[in-house]
Parts: sequence; structure tokens; C-alpha cells
Amino acid sequence: MKISRVTVRRAEMAQSWLTDTVIATPLSGFPAYKAQRSSWFGRMTAAVVVIETDEGISGLGYIGGGKEAGASIVEDQFAALLTGKNPFDTAMIWDLLFRAAQMHGRRGAAMAALSGVDIALWDIVGKASGQPVYRLLGGATKPNGIPAYPTGNAVERYAAEGFMAAKLAVPYGPADGVEGMRQNEALVRHARETFGPDAAIRLDCYMAWDVPYAIRMCRQLAEYSIDWIEEPVLPDDLDGYRRIRAALTPLGIRVTGGEHAYTRYEFRELIEHEAVDVLQPDMYRAGGISELRHIASLGSAHHLPLIPHGIGAPTYHFVMATPSCPVAEYVDVFANGGQLLLEGEPVPENGLIQLSDAPGFGYRLNENLLSTGNGPVPIW
Repeated sequence: MKISRVTVRRAEMAQSWLTDTVIATPLSGFPAYKAQRSSWFGRMTAAVVVIETDEGISGLGYIGGGKEAGASIVEDQFAALLTGKNPFDTAMIWDLLFRAAQMHGRRGAAMAALSGVDIALWDIVGKASGQPVYRLLGGATKPNGIPAYPTGNAVERYAAEGFMAAKLAVPYGPADGVEGMRQNEALVRHARETFGPDAAIRLDCYMAWDVPYAIRMCRQLAEYSIDWIEEPVLPDDLDGYRRIRAALTPLGIRVTGGEHAYTRYEFRELIEHEAVDVLQPDMYRAGGISELRHIASLGSAHHLPLIPHGIGAPTYHFVMATPSCPVAEYVDVFANGGQLLLEGEPVPENGLIQLSDAPGFGYRLNENLLSTGNGPVPIW
């Protein structure tokens, strides 16, 4: 089997509660960009790598980040390097593209492009083998289904749907002062009262806090038994991570991060700086299936669980096959409508995600969406 053609399919991303409600971000200190992420995200595009083979089997993989740059890298450079290769040679191809991508960068769009390619290759391998990808990665480690937690602030709905954990999108940060802290606490209090004493309450800070604020805010929230705070500071501030973690460990609050980290090399730095309690690479940014396997092994050797950021079949297949991944994230990006560019993605029921036995990742392109332009996919 040989790769015969590589293309990228695109659809405009729609706005959603993630982009148009008040959620703390790294730009929250700039009044013009405080109210909604869409004010600074720029044009966002859902892009899927489509790899075709001479045997009629094709694979699909999302490019992370939602920007055009990653798709351009696939079309302008990676496609020529992939043509004629055996799609089963995932390790060799990953190394080839990683080395070739250095001219574009070692992080960001270059790694998002490589992630999309790697995911599409694993989709081909699964289809050609007649097996779901999780079986090729080691099989089911969670035979009853993958425990899932939702991200968002619709806590009444999450509780009614059977979830026993939630990650709240924190609205406020340092620029909002004491009143913002009060409102953050009100959100957490409401979640705890809704879920009861046993649920895991987590906070997504999305790089919006700083060290003093994170420590003060978490001390104020200690009575609500917070499980973790995620990405409290910018990803390069490893010393800030370490200081926050040292202060929160006595409170029983974990610090997590990695959504904006790339490849095993940045995760090695997180581990060496003792920056986090949980590793959270994003499947569509950090290097795809192949690289997340390296990151999981690295974390396991240091007794750190891996809980990927993000949603979708590739993420869930990886979690299913990886013992050090105890749970998966779910984001209801369609609360305000929209369609998936890849149909057939699994969704939780009663707090569990069940994977089918369909070969590959079990999804397919939504040709109706691509042909009509109706119901654009939302940003997640």
C-alpha cells in the first residue's frame, strides 16, 4: 500500500459559548478583548487532512489550532514528502516530517499539521487492518467505557446527564480584582451545591492568571475541594507553575497543564521542573497518536497521569488504550447548534464514552457540510 494523494478539507468555524461568553484568557487584561475570545481569535477554520492510498483506503485527521497555517504546511511541504510512502510506516513518517518541519517551527502550526497527518495515518492503518485504532494501540483498558467529564458552566445539565465531574470555564482573573474573585467563587459554590460532595470540580484557567492570584484564589476556594486548576499561567512560565504547585499541594489541589505544549520535549521540561501533577497534551497539537504514546510513557515513568485536552475519536481511542489515562474530556460544542465536520464522533451517555468496533476511528467527512456550507462547525 502506498500513499497516492494528500489534501486538506476545510470548513468555517462558527462561534459558540466558548468564544462568545466571558471566559478568562491571556488577553483578559486588555479591555477591547475581554468580553469574548472571538474578538482576538481571528478567522478560524476546521481543517481535516485527507490521505488517500492506491488501494482505495483513506484516512482523516484534524489539524489542531483552527488556523490556516497548519493546512498550508501540509499542502506546501508534507504532501510531497508523503506521496509514495507506506502509511503503516507511522514512526518513520513522523520522524521525517518532524525534521522537515523545522523550517516552519518546532511548535504551533507545524506540530498541528504533523498531528493531523499522524492521526490520518492511524485511521488508514485501522481501516486496512479491519480494527478500531484502540485495539492496535494495546486494546481496551476500560472495558466498561471511558469515564468522561464535561467542560463548561452548565452544571445543572451536566449533573442531570449523569456526569460526576466537571471542569468549569473560569470567567475572571487578576484584572477583575476582588469582585471577580467573588464571582469565581460563586460559580464554584454553585457547582459544588449542584453536584454534591463527591464530584470532582476542576477549573480551566486558560493561561489567564498569575502566581499570586492563583494562590490567593485557590486558598479562597479550598473549602470546595477543588480537584485541579488547569493552565493557570502561560505555558513558558515553568517557574510560575512550580511555585503554584508547591503552594497548592498542601491544599490538596492539583495543577495541570500541557494544552499548549508540543512534543515529548516540552513535556520533559514540565516534568523536570516539577510543574504539574497531570499531563494534558492535545492530540491535535502535540504530535498526534504517535507522539502522545511517547508522552504517556514519559509521564508514566514519573508517576504522572495523562488526561488529554480536547475531544474527538482519536483522543478517545488513545485514552481507551492507555492505562495511565484515567478519564477523558468532553466539551459540548453544539450547545448553540452546528455540525461536526467529521460525523460519527462518540459522545458520552451517563458519563461514559463507548467506542464502536468500526475500523479506524469510525468517522467520516460530512460532505453535506462541505458542499452546502450550512451549519459551520463551532470552535472548541
